[in-house]
Amino acid sequence: MSTETSEQLKYMFEPRSVAVIGASNTMGKWGYIVPANIIAGGYTGKFYPVNPKANDVFERPAFKSVKDIPDEVDLAIICIPAAAAPAALGECAEKGVKTAIVISGGFGEVDAKGAQLEKDMLDAIKGSHLRLCGPNTMGIYSGPISLHALMPPVRPIQGKIAFAAQSGNLGTQLMSLGRALGVGFSRFVCIGNETDLKAVDYIEYFADDPATDVILLYIEGLKDARRFIEVAGRTSSRKPIVVLKAGKTEAGAKAAASHSAALAADQTIFKGVLKQTGMIEADTTEEMLDITKAFAAVPLPKGRRVGVVTWGGGWGVVTADALARYGLELVELPQGTLDELARVLPEYWSPGNPVDLVAALDMSIHFKCLEIVARCPVVDSVISLGTMGATSSFQAFALDRQVMDDVMREHIKPKVINSDFLKQLQRTDEAYRDEVFDLMQETQKPIMAVSLPTAGATSPMLARQHEVVIYPSPERGAKTLAALYEYREFLEQKVSLV
Repeated sequence: MSTETSEQLKYMFEPRSVAVIGASNTMGKWGYIVPANIIAGGYTGKFYPVNPKANDVFERPAFKSVKDIPDEVDLAIICIPAAAAPAALGECAEKGVKTAIVISGGFGEVDAKGAQLEKDMLDAIKGSHLRLCGPNTMGIYSGPISLHALMPPVRPIQGKIAFAAQSGNLGTQLMSLGRALGVGFSRFVCIGNETDLKAVDYIEYFADDPATDVILLYIEGLKDARRFIEVAGRTSSRKPIVVLKAGKTEAGAKAAASHSAALAADQTIFKGVLKQTGMIEADTTEEMLDITKAFAAVPLPKGRRVGVVTWGGGWGVVTADALARYGLELVELPQGTLDELARVLPEYWSPGNPVDLVAALDMSIHFKCLEIVARCPVVDSVISLGTMGATSSFQAFALDRQVMDDVMREHIKPKVINSDFLKQLQRTDEAYRDEVFDLMQETQKPIMAVSLPTAGATSPMLARQHEVVIYPSPERGAKTLAALYEYREFLEQKVSLV
């Protein structure tokens, strides 16, 4: 990326001033919703509404034109009909606006007339230093400055993940889900039709962004594919890139063309791109967050060897199958480790890996066994099943009227679910979480927790995954662990080639 483009994107993600062209007091218009999100999100920079027919918007003086604003404008957000966008951009260029986002749709994703409007927008900014995001976009989010310049009222939590998506709807909903799971984002951009700025420009910016540790992509097609491959390969050596490529089928490719004017790449070719660049593919939207949150929270495994600690034997068997399916090894524990475990577990424990805790209710046994397995020299990573989050899930189960009838509630609630008991459950969850975090810091090994949900419960523990990750099934935990190891292999291959 040129120094100039890098600087321009800094103006987009960390603007000192934002103008909204088409700002409105009429509820239901994007010109109302976008400014409302900016103000409600806590942005502390200068905000300038632009509307030639209003004297004020959101109790702020409105300007007839962006050229009338008596200050520099780092970012202009355009919320007017597509046909008027080229002229608005022309005024932005005259004003010396640094960056612009065109929210409006109705461009190349629709028809030839819309494609011509995109060319007119480029003509309008030609010769200026203004760079354009979109059109046909839902906007951006920038955590470090609390900028929520988005269409939907999404409130992501701040974290280490930068997200560029060719679908604003998918992107903002994933950030909303991330909030529920405690998964935070540093930046988000809906890249839209890529009339000017391309996906690759955002990747290159995120690569140098100190607020970002992990990059997440949702793409339907590639523009400037050669440069994309070059930049992605260079960036993957420094920060992991997780990508969901949609439009893999004929039906999906057709939908992509009508959605974001994207030309879907051949899937076989894209697989080659993944291998060459070291990007990690997510096969589903679930996996996008599964894998990305792990990259942001846990160390990379040094090898394929996995130790499993499980509250019940059946889940251990399921996990063993999942590890084999994803190319990981259920390692044979050395005799010394088995002897350590035998001193903690009951006599009827069956020595081996998975380590079956035989439904022990004494939580100190869980803690000790986790420590023994995590510190074992032949173990590269650990999957812990059923302990973390289980106590809070039991709480939710006991209070859920859908799964507990009135007779059960009458007997169980006063005798079991009392405030002291609930506080103890929460303390146990917190202590186990701290144990997992401390062990990962000490051993530099990833520990993947699996908390099997009860009645669809989301416990407080499940909503804190910025340092310790929890999965709802062994299969999802194992597949994520395999993705972490795939990235480790890529890094090692890069080093060996130097």
